Amino acid sequence: MISGTVGPVDPHPAAGPAGRVEGPTVPTPASARVLLSAERARLTTVAVPVERVRLRKVVVSREETITVTVRREELRIVREDVAPGEASPTESSAMPFEVVLHEERLDVDRVVVPVERVRVSVDRIVEDVDVSTTLRHERVDVTREPAGRPFL
Repeated sequence: MISGTVGPVDPHPAAGPAGRVEGPTVPTPASARVLLSAERARLTTVAVPVERVRLRKVVVSREETITVTVRREELRIVREDVAPGEASPTESSAMPFEVVLHEERLDVDRVVVPVERVRVSVDRIVEDVDVSTTLRHERVDVTREPAGRPFL
């Protein structure tokens, strides 16, 4: 391989003795190397906040109807015909007779009892996402000219 530097080529080189051209000459390399580069996609992920969630309990009222059996006492008067001579003098006393009647009344009381346990957890969902981008790369273009014609 011939080493040297390439400088500007003089279109009118100075002619020396015997018609030889004197001045800087361009060495012709036996081989040349070019380093080509290309873009590569480098992807990273960044965690960013997207939503804030608050958990709070809310008391909701609803109307509920429950059927309950209640009892009460009522006074019933049973009348019977009395045949003459069957009545005893002690039964016809004029003394007042008193009876206490009872009934069941509802006493509604509310008690708070635990009915459900709620847990909150965060699940991480993993999914594949397609990303498209345009990448550039270098290539070598070779131009061939016949000998004796200058490159333009």
